[in-house]
Order: sequence, then C-alpha cells, then structure tokens
Amino acid sequence: MLQTMTEIASETRKSPEAIAKEMGREMRNTNAVSVRDGVAVIKVSGPLFRYANLMTRICGATSYELFAQDFNKCLQQSEIKAILLDIDSPGGEVNGCSEIADMIFKARGIKPIIAYASGSCCSGAYWIASACDKILASDTAILGSIGVVSIFEKDDDAKTIEIVSSQSPNKRPDVNTDEGRAKIQARVDELAEVFIAKVARNRGITAVDVVKDFGAGDVSVGQYAVRNGLADGLTSFEDIVSSLNQEKTFMNEPNQMSAEDIKKAERERMAQVFASESSRGKETTAHALLAMTDLSAANICCILDTIPSVKQNAFEAAMSELRNPDIQPAQEAQEESTEAVAERIASLVGE
Repeated sequence: MLQTMTEIASETRKSPEAIAKEMGREMRNTNAVSVRDGVAVIKVSGPLFRYANLMTRICGATSYELFAQDFNKCLQQSEIKAILLDIDSPGGEVNGCSEIADMIFKARGIKPIIAYASGSCCSGAYWIASACDKILASDTAILGSIGVVSIFEKDDDAKTIEIVSSQSPNKRPDVNTDEGRAKIQARVDELAEVFIAKVARNRGITAVDVVKDFGAGDVSVGQYAVRNGLADGLTSFEDIVSSLNQEKTFMNEPNQMSAEDIKKAERERMAQVFASESSRGKETTAHALLAMTDLSAANICCILDTIPSVKQNAFEAAMSELRNPDIQPAQEAQEESTEAVAERIASLVGE
C-alpha cells in the first residue's frame, strides 16, 4: 500500500479513474472483496472464527461464514477471471475450517485460485491456503504451524462442582487427572490427523511427508517454506495480480503457447540453473527441483543457496582427475555368414 501511495503521489497527472483501478474497487454485496482487472482479492486476516459477530468485525478477524459467501460470489460472477486470497492470519477455530478448505479444493479448475501469504499463514490459515491451486509468499512471510491446540480455562477458583450423567462419564474429562488428559490428548490428535490428511491431499503429497517435511507444528519463513514444500514460490502481491491477468489472456487464447515454446522455456530454465554457481556440488538437488516443481530458475537458485555443497571424498576427487582410457578394438571385426554362426552355436550346444 505504501508503494502504491508513493507512486500516486509522484504521478500527479493520473486521473481518479486510473487511481481507482490501481487501488481496486470494492465488489458489491460482499464483505471483504476488491476487484482489480478481473482479479477478485479476498482478504483473510486476523484470527479465524466460524461465525461473524460484532467482535470479529471490531478485532479485524475473518469469519468462515462471510468468507464462504464472498468466495462463492466470486465464483459465480462471470467478470471475475481469477481469485486471489490475501492471507495474513495466525489461524483460528477448527470448527468450520475443514469445510472452507474443502469448498476451495472442489472449486479448483473453475477459475485460478491463488493463496498469497503476505504475513502470517499459519495453522487454520495454512489449511485454507493449501486448498488453493498454488501458495505464493513474500520473502518475509511465515507459513506452517500445522497442528491442533485445545485450551481449557476455568472462570472460578476450582469451586465449581459438575455432576455428569453416570451413563456418560467421558462427557467432562478431568484435565487434572492423567486419564482425563489422555482422553483430551486423543481428541486433539484425532483433529490433527484430519488437518494433516487434508493438507496432504491439497498439496498432492502423503501425510507422512507433511509430518516429516512441514515442521511438525513449527513454522518456516519465505524461501525456507518454499524449500520445504509449504509454498510454491516467492513473489509479491502486484506480481501475482499481473500474472493472473496474463493467465486470463492465455485462457482466452489457449493456442498462444505452442508445445515447442514450452519445451524451449523449460530448456532455458534448466540452463540457467546449471549455469549458476548455486548449483555447484548440488546437481542432484537441482535436478529434483527442476523435475518436481514449476519454480523459476531464480527461485531454485535461491533454494540451492541455502543448501551446503556436498564435498567429494578422496576417491571421487582422484577419479575425477583421471582421463578415460582410449580403448580400441584389438582387430577389426570380421563378418560371419549365417551358416558359420549356426555351426558355432551348434558346436557349443554339443559341448
């Protein structure tokens, strides 16, 4: 926003219409949607709650209820060509989060849906982001915190007496006992299994990979999130809007890029990576990133810069200095007739 304001101040000849176009216009009958050149930007900020109320509005929170309404209106509007979720949220309520993520996942293919982590994209916010076609992030964004926390508070000084029906002894586990804590732990673990399974489905990997590579509840920043698979690339908000507008053009002209153009671009991407000093001693990792991701050469080099080079052992170093021997056949091969080959084979069988 500061960059936009600076540009507006330095170009005083811009018309109000041009300024409005850059700032985006509010989409009618929505809660938190602005439109820029056919791209609908939906804000996902602050704590996440299932239902909207006065407190969510005052505290700058996001409700799943209003988000769902905004998202579905963007899907239905023909003038909206792509949807961009501008996310800066630490997460929030479990209740309703899975339904929102499933709604986004099922909408894949209707219109491009991109999640942009501008600040925090953690816990429930990451669950939602993972359902989009791609997750892009700023270099200072924080992503991850995949897991579930359950908090119990007492409003008194343990003076409350609760009587639970004898048929339902597990209705109120006592957190002050080992048995009670174990029951609550099992409940939280079951919720986390749902969370992890959905993230794995959304990102096209296994639940084991999510647990192993996505921090086990920790967070990753910027390029490290890309390196670990939490995000697909680093970019800026303005670059995403520009790219989505270009993608809109490609959708209107699907034959604009030929197969040969795509192959040429891929060859150039590979050449840029392997020509960089960043790939020295890390060729195997570079090959994997090129084959398994759509990251640009620049982003791949950024990731490679964070990985220490693999040093050759003494044997490999010595072998790399030896030239291949110049081996030649001892004599020219002589052609054999079909009959001679048959006789030779028959003699071997006889032996």
